[in-house]
Amino acid sequence: MRVLDDALVETWVTGWAQARGYQTRREGRFLSAFLHDKTNDWEYFALEPSHDEFAALASSARMSPERLFTIVTSSVNEIHGAALVHGLNVRSADEVFMAMDMADQDIEDPFLPLDGFESETVRGNTVGLVTVTADGEPAASGSVSMVEGHAVYDRIITEPRFRRLGLGSYVMRALTAVAMEHDVDAGLLVTTPEGLELYRYLGWENLASVVMFEPRL
Repeated sequence: MRVLDDALVETWVTGWAQARGYQTRREGRFLSAFLHDKTNDWEYFALEPSHDEFAALASSARMSPERLFTIVTSSVNEIHGAALVHGLNVRSADEVFMAMDMADQDIEDPFLPLDGFESETVRGNTVGLVTVTADGEPAASGSVSMVEGHAVYDRIITEPRFRRLGLGSYVMRALTAVAMEHDVDAGLLVTTPEGLELYRYLGWENLASVVMFEPRL
């Protein structure tokens, strides 16, 4: 199992922000990203912060009602207790940080699982995009961002009426083919519970829980 450390979380934040066009800045030993398309404010990220670090980041988050504070942790209950002390509410607590060894991944573009669908792959210098349509209607999509030997997957979406058709697996494999054109040896992503079954099937492993907080109003 890959060791989860500050560098790995920072790599994920960097790739996630890179794919979405977010500006990043450092808060102590942690990164934050400016969510210009959502809250128009900052989201702070931290792996297992100390009590003092948690207090400092919570103080920054409370400076605006639109700021978010996200913790990657194996101690969910303790983090919830600290949030109550420092004036934060839980916004979500069911996401999972995952990783995968890329050494044995397929480097060939996959075939679409069904007739009647079209796929487009955009290959950039640092970000790849895959979209699948059915008669011009969006069916599935996703992105992958390459950062220092890692492939960071993001926004893997299958539209409701096209689920259970294998399109999620197709998008992941198509993105992996793009990533393998670069010098990457590990994949990273954060998923909601809806994606866990797919990613586990594809060989991803859980590393930690992801809990998002917002200021208590």
